[in-house]
Amino acid sequence: MSIPRIWLYGGGLCRPGTVVYRGRERQPVMWVGIQRVIGAPFDIQAQQGQGISHRMDISRTGNARTRRPAPMRGVWQRTPHAVDSGVMLLPRLSRMVVASLVVPLIAGIPNREIHAATPDEAIIHAGQQDLATNLLVGSVAASEGDNASAAQAFGNAARLSPTYHLFSERAFYYSILAGRPEAAILARSQTPGVMSALVLGNAAALAGKWDEALTSYQGAPADQIMTLLRPLLRAWALQGAGRTDEALAALDTARQDRTLGGYYTLHAALVAQLSGQKMRADTLFRQASSMTGGDLFTSLVMARWLVTQGRMADAQSLVNQRIAGMPVLEAARANIMAMIQRPVVTHATQGLAQAYGLVALLIDQQLYTHDGPDDDHQPPDMAMETGTLRGTEQMMLRMALMLDPADSEARLLLSSMLHLRKQDRQAREALDGAPADDPLLPVYRTEQADLDVVMGHKEQAAQELRDLLRQAPDDRMLWSSLGDALLDQQKWAEALDAYQHAVALTPHQLEGDDWRLLFGQAIAQERQNHWPQAHTLLQHAIQLSPNEAELLNYLGYSMVEHGGDPVQAETYLRRALALAPSDNQIRDSVGWVLMRLGHVSEGLPLLEQSAEQMPQDPAINYHLGVAYWMAGRRLEAVNEWQNAIQFQPDPMDRRKITAALAYAKAWQANAAHPGVALPADLRPAVQPASSPLQANGTHH
Repeated sequence: MSIPRIWLYGGGLCRPGTVVYRGRERQPVMWVGIQRVIGAPFDIQAQQGQGISHRMDISRTGNARTRRPAPMRGVWQRTPHAVDSGVMLLPRLSRMVVASLVVPLIAGIPNREIHAATPDEAIIHAGQQDLATNLLVGSVAASEGDNASAAQAFGNAARLSPTYHLFSERAFYYSILAGRPEAAILARSQTPGVMSALVLGNAAALAGKWDEALTSYQGAPADQIMTLLRPLLRAWALQGAGRTDEALAALDTARQDRTLGGYYTLHAALVAQLSGQKMRADTLFRQASSMTGGDLFTSLVMARWLVTQGRMADAQSLVNQRIAGMPVLEAARANIMAMIQRPVVTHATQGLAQAYGLVALLIDQQLYTHDGPDDDHQPPDMAMETGTLRGTEQMMLRMALMLDPADSEARLLLSSMLHLRKQDRQAREALDGAPADDPLLPVYRTEQADLDVVMGHKEQAAQELRDLLRQAPDDRMLWSSLGDALLDQQKWAEALDAYQHAVALTPHQLEGDDWRLLFGQAIAQERQNHWPQAHTLLQHAIQLSPNEAELLNYLGYSMVEHGGDPVQAETYLRRALALAPSDNQIRDSVGWVLMRLGHVSEGLPLLEQSAEQMPQDPAINYHLGVAYWMAGRRLEAVNEWQNAIQFQPDPMDRRKITAALAYAKAWQANAAHPGVALPADLRPAVQPASSPLQANGTHH
């Protein structure tokens, strides 16, 4: 039996020839036996965005001059604001506290300590090639975040080798991550634990077998996360069984908790309301109103209660505050206002879903607060911990959506999380599963259009956004997203018009994140050779957000290209790199501008670092080639330009690379009189200062 050549990185597998765009180059590894596949590290973090990325982030492609702002509407930019503005709950927890809460959930998932099977073990001979194929398919799918395919492949492996429980265990966990109903079937064959108990309890609840659900929830092993979940799960299972007084009693102790007491009180109010105990519900809602925060679910519940109290204006004000904190909801404002005219929770399964949403929001808040939105440069131990937490968050969200497909917050957060892991296809699919009558369908469609932009489906995204604008022509966020999509298609004039519509519809003076609208306009203007207008827009954007590295980078780079103040341009670029020291494209910009200012010895090391980290970026290869030429290293310069022309440069870069190669060829024929005009980039933009600034990659 032979195993095909594969590439291994970070515990994940990918097919030969995969181009790695993020991070350093990886070395090929030959796996020569199925025992290595069985013993491979398929831990949860390996398949949750820490493995191979098969694409470049769309905001990172192309010439440094054409880098555009990330789509303004993307929910991944706004979900953290919704969380930070009051995840219903709590002060920020320490990293170790959150880890201690969630790690027990996935203790059963295989990790890097699994031993490699030896060739004489029975498992090697049990499945032969069919088993090997399924293991490889499952492993590759897991590394790419395709949890549904991984679950199916490991399920096949489990059937081929039923005595080897590791395969069934993996199929079970990947089924949860994919939101597949087969997880409930697989749970019955798992070693008793928290996850199997929760999955079985959920399945019983969906079937209306509330006593069975209660038994499963109560039988889950005691640990810290069950301390959080059990009161809510027990209360809603009892309510589902019609035992309201017992349900409220189950929450009494939890309601005294200083951190989460308000949240448990809110659920107690919902239990009382669902059972028709209006006076008791009103008392509990009043208590909860002083303790709960500002997530979407809590805002809707409290707004609905205010409506029942005859306080419509207060209810609308509360909803408006939530939309202001999470602007992605703007597209569904009318629908959200209609939602508060009817009960938010009408069935006990919705309460169960919100219990899992609680854990997911806690984890998301913790990760965003401590790690920021980019996990690419974390140390290995932190990356493993982050992957574990994100895997747990995904399981919680999938359970919430299994119980309540109309859980809008869980759906948006799941899509946001998958996008953050570069799993954009799965992020888009997560938004597909909403019910046809979901009030937030306009939000989902808008997010899908943004994801289409990120995935390079430019025309499809633009058409989707135009369709949405026909229904909501005054939605400024839709106009902004359309501008992003058109900018990506290099339709500069149309993009400018879309951004200008968005600005005109802004009901207040531009502030904060509105810098993206100005940035988009500036790019569209600059690409149409309207530099004075672009420069004014960029300066305004800098005033709104003076510490945006991408904005500073674009402004500094463009100033040198258009003959602006080189000293000021260098200041902007150094600030950009200080804010984002691991950004290779900003490092490239700093190196390029230093070199264009005549500081070749300073700029060259930065350009070499950038090319080492992003070896297939045509703009970076071109810049490095120019630096080599100006340093007198002609053969290396030509080599870099020849590389650059192969990596599909944009039209402007292609013209520059072609001109540089033509000049190099003529120069080689006659160095004294090459007979071809010297390209502008091959001579300094200005004469170097007499005392060059000290610069190196670390300082910048």
